[in-house]
Amino acid sequence: MPVTIFFNYLNQIYPLKEHLVTYLSEKVTTVEFKKGKYLISPLDKEDCLFFVVKGAVRGFTKINTKKITTWLEVENVLIGRIRSIDGLGITEEYIEAIEDCELVVINKEMLNYLYDNYFEINYIGRVLIERSYAAAEERAFIARLPSAESKYLRFLKAYPHLIERIPLRFIASFLNVSEETLSRVRTKIAKCNRLNL
Repeated sequence: MPVTIFFNYLNQIYPLKEHLVTYLSEKVTTVEFKKGKYLISPLDKEDCLFFVVKGAVRGFTKINTKKITTWLEVENVLIGRIRSIDGLGITEEYIEAIEDCELVVINKEMLNYLYDNYFEINYIGRVLIERSYAAAEERAFIARLPSAESKYLRFLKAYPHLIERIPLRFIASFLNVSEETLSRVRTKIAKCNRLNL
């Protein structure tokens, strides 16, 4: 079932030929991570992509003891490391399950084989890179907004599907504001919305 959901996701971008589906069915694996576990940490040497079948995840980096959330995602998305420092798989990034997760795993060696041998994977890869770039632009825009309120209002617009799903502390970390400040902003916005009804 998880692999079928993954194939449906890919087919929405570009139809997969039967022999590619057969190859992927034999090669991809599934894995489960409990809430709070790391899918990837700086200690991991092998790069993988994960398709999130079920659950929620975040990317974060550490500055001293502070964990700074860099992105948030839920089901039906491919995720992986944003960057490697030296291009050799060394990274400062962690990917953490913030709910119990079920994922499809594609290792780097398999991905390279797919790129070399299947046009549709190249097309899908290009579309996903474009989406990833657009998402990174959105995150950069939010980071540059001057106030906690403007950041949160933009978050509401860009990520409405995450508001009720992601714990407040992770949203606050993503917006680079304190949890207390974000709580006050949310209360103020909710009050304004009630007055405008």
